[in-house]
Amino acid sequence: MKRLTPLLVLIFAACTPAESVSLISYPTGTPPQLPTSTATPTLPAVTPPTPTQTPFPTIAIPTLTPYPDDDVFAIGESVEGRSIAVWQFGSGSRPIVLVGGIHGGYEANTIVLADQFIEYFRANPDDILPGLRIDIVPSANPDGIERGSGLQGRFNANGVDLNRNWGCEWSDTAFLRDIEVDPGPRPFSEPESFALREYFMTADPLAVIFYHSALGAIFMGECNDAGLADWMGTLLAESTGYPYQDEFTYYEVTGDATNWLAERGIPAAVIELTTRTDSEFEQNLAGVLALQCYLVQRTPGVNLTDPHIIRLCA
Repeated sequence: MKRLTPLLVLIFAACTPAESVSLISYPTGTPPQLPTSTATPTLPAVTPPTPTQTPFPTIAIPTLTPYPDDDVFAIGESVEGRSIAVWQFGSGSRPIVLVGGIHGGYEANTIVLADQFIEYFRANPDDILPGLRIDIVPSANPDGIERGSGLQGRFNANGVDLNRNWGCEWSDTAFLRDIEVDPGPRPFSEPESFALREYFMTADPLAVIFYHSALGAIFMGECNDAGLADWMGTLLAESTGYPYQDEFTYYEVTGDATNWLAERGIPAAVIELTTRTDSEFEQNLAGVLALQCYLVQRTPGVNLTDPHIIRLCA
């Protein structure tokens, strides 16, 4: 498929052998499976929050200004011309991608979480493991922020639900629980989802996490014959404490981003935060670091006795 170059690139200038150590042991194989000796938390009986037009409490979203040594670039623009930016940490050829704010102001705490990831890895660059890279898209729907924290803030400036606008099992009828939402006239009709698609096709991620709220659970993407990446769901559940459910049964979801990624063989998870107000940073950072530890042990040419790997993964 044709790959597009990002619209704007602003790139700034951003293994000593040791004695053998024992790292976290993950199984090998294709597809990889995690140990099952530790029980994965069971999803409690919950009901998705009823969507309303009433705004949630306003969440302060700080304005991120690129530092001189940040690697940050735009992959496209929103309907109203706002930049969709990616912050890049590490030098690996294929990234782990963290995406916040696909539902704009309606799930603004996911943008706060992504901003906190950026601040953390700015301050702790050694926590990006050798051979890996983390790309962070803090706000996949910047126009939605301007539309507020009520239901309208979930959509882009065209009124489209961007997580119903992807190519896998897209439908011209889409829902949020029992409310019909606009999936767009066709898959990838919206500039935001189109920009993300082209970025993913170029970046070829090792894994992707989309942050949502507020079910307090983990779901893995799947589509057609593409199976679940259960290893990733289990790993994230064990490291974050959110329960992993291998199927979303609350209502039918069509045109979902993680399902489209799964169809292309890219492990992709939805992590639903527990509320729409808290970022739950510490437990989500634990999940990202655990995912790094899993993937670094499968990265060719990496010295697993590197002190940074030992510190985070031993």
